[in-house]
Amino acid sequence: MEQLKPKISLENLIKIYGNKPRTALQLFREGKSKDDILKLTNQVVSIADISLQINQGELLVIMGLSGSGKSTLVRCINRLIKPTSGHIYIDGEDVAHVNEKRMREIRLQKISMVFQQFGLFPHKTVVENVEYGLKIQGMEQVKRHKKARETLAIVGLEKWAKYLPSSLSGGMKQRVGLARALATDAEILLMDEPFAALDPLIRREMQEELLRIQQEFHKTIIFISHDIYEAFKIGDRIAVMKEGKMVQVGTPKEIMNQPANDYIRDFLQDIYYARDLLK
Repeated sequence: MEQLKPKISLENLIKIYGNKPRTALQLFREGKSKDDILKLTNQVVSIADISLQINQGELLVIMGLSGSGKSTLVRCINRLIKPTSGHIYIDGEDVAHVNEKRMREIRLQKISMVFQQFGLFPHKTVVENVEYGLKIQGMEQVKRHKKARETLAIVGLEKWAKYLPSSLSGGMKQRVGLARALATDAEILLMDEPFAALDPLIRREMQEELLRIQQEFHKTIIFISHDIYEAFKIGDRIAVMKEGKMVQVGTPKEIMNQPANDYIRDFLQDIYYARDLLK
């Protein structure tokens, strides 16, 4: 059987923040540590030579403590942040090195993003918020309105189409954000801790909703989370970052049964504890 090509492929990706990234990059390639580079140049190595493949239809969860580089990594994929070095292939095209015009086309055609703080326009109705990406794509009004209503039905909010976001609960607002991402038919969804601001019960409902939608539409999803339970529940694979590097990538079962080091074991402590309580 022919092996499928990955949907997204990261090769030796590096992101350095500061006004002298090339100086810091040279030091990094000479083997200097992140701390040494900061002391010598006042530049911050946020992503440190990451290579990773994400398959078509996969839900990959990226975990890590604050400052580990996970949000920077996701924003490099859609070029909201320009990497310092390396390659980002989407369907074989290196988006790390395309011009801004082509990158805008790729965002419109292939990538949608769902944010933690919803990112809704407060002065637009629910259906107008969902239509926004379609409007940017140039879809005419009647068609985009119909598409937006259909997508709201998928997330159970069709009856709320004419309301303003201020009328909605947090969970409902996040459903609108998800509907807006789905409406464009983007093949890739980037989700930056989208459920972190929600109450635990609503958060669980949204996790179930995401899994239901994924079962139907088979998107390629990169989902940032700091919650190990969430990662184990929704992730086909989990990638754990520390100080800009990938520490371990694997299925929940692989990570549980074969933690790469003590850092991963520390991440798993709550899981181990809960498992022991149920014995």
